[in-house]
Amino acid sequence: MENSSRFFKNTACAFFPCHKGLDSEDFNCLFCYCPLYLRPVCPGNPTFIKKEDGRIIKRCTDCTFPHKAENYDRIMSLLKTQKPNIDFEEYHHGGEVFDCAQTSDILDFSVNINPLRISERVKNVIKCSLNQLERYPDQNCTQLVKKLADFRGLPSENIICGNGASELISLISAAISPKNALIVAPTFSGYERALKNCYSKIRYHLLKKENDFALDETIFDSIDCGSLPDMIFICSPNNPNGRQVDLAILKKLIEFCEEKGIFLFVDECFIDFCENYSDSAVQFIVKSPHLIVLNAFTKIYAMPGIRLGYAMTSNIALLRCVKNLMPEWNVSALAQIAGVAALEETDYLLKTRQLIKEERDYLSSELRALGFVVYPSDANFILFEESSEKSSVLGEFLLKKGILLRNCGNFIGLSENFYRVAIRSHQENQRLIDTIKTIQ
Repeated sequence: MENSSRFFKNTACAFFPCHKGLDSEDFNCLFCYCPLYLRPVCPGNPTFIKKEDGRIIKRCTDCTFPHKAENYDRIMSLLKTQKPNIDFEEYHHGGEVFDCAQTSDILDFSVNINPLRISERVKNVIKCSLNQLERYPDQNCTQLVKKLADFRGLPSENIICGNGASELISLISAAISPKNALIVAPTFSGYERALKNCYSKIRYHLLKKENDFALDETIFDSIDCGSLPDMIFICSPNNPNGRQVDLAILKKLIEFCEEKGIFLFVDECFIDFCENYSDSAVQFIVKSPHLIVLNAFTKIYAMPGIRLGYAMTSNIALLRCVKNLMPEWNVSALAQIAGVAALEETDYLLKTRQLIKEERDYLSSELRALGFVVYPSDANFILFEESSEKSSVLGEFLLKKGILLRNCGNFIGLSENFYRVAIRSHQENQRLIDTIKTIQ
């Protein structure tokens, strides 16, 4: 291995002008021989140079993995390995009531979207834009991205839009194709599904109910257990328990991942429901190329049928790769129009947060009074637990009464005793509590 040309300067390199003046013993010849160089997303975190002839090439001299013999095993471990045989399972989510006989009569607490429902102004904008159906949508979502950039305080080039958050989870996972990944669980099953499609080896950091399912310093023990993961998934606020990650822990985790060259995926699809919505990972994006933050219009703007999500990162190589993986015109014209209109609904967000806080306090208090274990939440849903002797009784009883809860038995780390309840209007929340009280 010491005599391999992959680890020595190639003076005949076609990109030689970029090597000029780099003759120290730390010389990094990734341009020519690095097996990672042609990967769309290089874990070495390269910068980019535009040549006079228009070519865009990677400048690898500040690589996380300098081209030395001691880094050989680490570099080789990042290459895609042979795909194992995986039995893909079917995943179920809240809001799946299509098979119910009388769907319109179901009071659905299983789907956690804004109880204020879609803004009337946004609906009217959509209705007045139906003529756009005769045109192809803007593949770059130009107006929407600009609006999002202003809304999130980021450069436009750091944002990409997708056909819902789920598409972006899948495409970003595919673009990075991590050999090893860590998921903080229990959480949304979409991360696991996306990683399995990439044939990644998955480990889990299990949140403890004794700690109210809060993410704490023990996450670093899971990261350091064995080989470091190439990618970590966390959700803040986390689904299904609604806890927002403490800002100090979040900052420390981002810095750790940046130092180690680990991609950190932070799903913030529920953060705009939180009182501390400003404690977002978005503020660290510009200086953290290994950080990816996800958000969507689905929950906060009550538009699940529109399918509109967006991801934010300063890693331009990653965004370019994700864009190449996307099908053409993946975000419809009406979705783009609805997104632009929704971002102008400032009062809507203020009213939402006020309603969520009041009704979250009400539901939490009432459920505790009924004998359930209720876990703290910062979002628009609550995780609670019924006693083992009553397992599954609650969900079955309520369904007969036309009320649907989200049973969390298929979440990793939870049992059939756990339920997630979305926060709805006060009248609907009261109906839920009154109905539970009738259980004999």
